[in-house]
Amino acid sequence: MAEILDDIGLWYHPHYKEGRYEFDFLVVSPFGNRYDVEVDGLMHWSAESLAQDAVRDGAVEASGYRVIRVAARDIYLRPEVVRGRLARLS
Repeated sequence: MAEILDDIGLWYHPHYKEGRYEFDFLVVSPFGNRYDVEVDGLMHWSAESLAQDAVRDGAVEASGYRVIRVAARDIYLRPEVVRGRLARLS
């Protein structure tokens, strides 16, 4: 993920602490919008994890961030799709 963010020139801070949560990547767009970019591995696909992530994402969004979840496999298998999605951040 860091390599993709570097390639498209977005500012980021890995393992950013915000309250009780740690973001995989805090990303700030050229327009100043703040994103919590989460890289989700297989463990995030269980019903329990999806429910926990929904609660977490709601709390993070209430704090003024936008949450983007990216499947870890997409970073390796479809990096151009991930790159395109992140390049459009405003």
